[in-house]
Amino acid sequence: MRLQELFLVETTEEDRAIISLASVIYRHVIKYADYIDPESTKPLDVGKIGDFADTPLDGFEDIKIELQQGVALGKRWAESSNKEYDGKEPRGVWFNEIPAIAFNTDSLYSEKIKSTIVHELRHALDDLKSEGKAGSSTRYRTPKKKEHRKTEPYLADPSEINGRFSQVLNALVDSISRNSELPKDQLFDKSISVLKRLFVMYDISSLFPEKYQSRDYKRLVKRAVDLINKEIAHIKSS
Repeated sequence: MRLQELFLVETTEEDRAIISLASVIYRHVIKYADYIDPESTKPLDVGKIGDFADTPLDGFEDIKIELQQGVALGKRWAESSNKEYDGKEPRGVWFNEIPAIAFNTDSLYSEKIKSTIVHELRHALDDLKSEGKAGSSTRYRTPKKKEHRKTEPYLADPSEINGRFSQVLNALVDSISRNSELPKDQLFDKSISVLKRLFVMYDISSLFPEKYQSRDYKRLVKRAVDLINKEIAHIKSS
């Protein structure tokens, strides 16, 4: 994957695979919730993805899943990024060099945890497809718009946009499932309405005020609409 191809080479099949895999990972990690030592700062290895899940995503079988206390995970992330620890406790972190995805033990019962899993799986997939460049290349991690490089360097980071967009798709799938009794046309219209709200909620709309004049924005919308159509077709055929 060339770095300038972000949002272009991702496929709806990959998006759906990530969302499905996130559910499997969640069901796996939640089993360990009662075995976590709240005093321990060391990561708890709960197995490689290939040990407990089947996935069509190349390279995911060898990714370790870990659980770690929030402050310790934040410090670990800062150290791996050569940054000073700012006191934040991330819900999840993708460590390309291991490779592993670690989740904050304090967030396991949060309603946002599956969304976090989806976000980190997208980072992992981007990194694997780009042979590590997505997580380490300054070019890839630099906002495309000059005005964002000073005002929104993290929010407008292309890899972070892609991670949040995957969370949008995850929420879309949940919405389609909850409203599956609606007629097909109504379900599509409702899904588009939900998509617009999610773009605001996940700080995507604010980064593309020009909307369809942006090729990246159009690519994101196309991916979302493709997923909506495939999810609706799947639900209505079952």
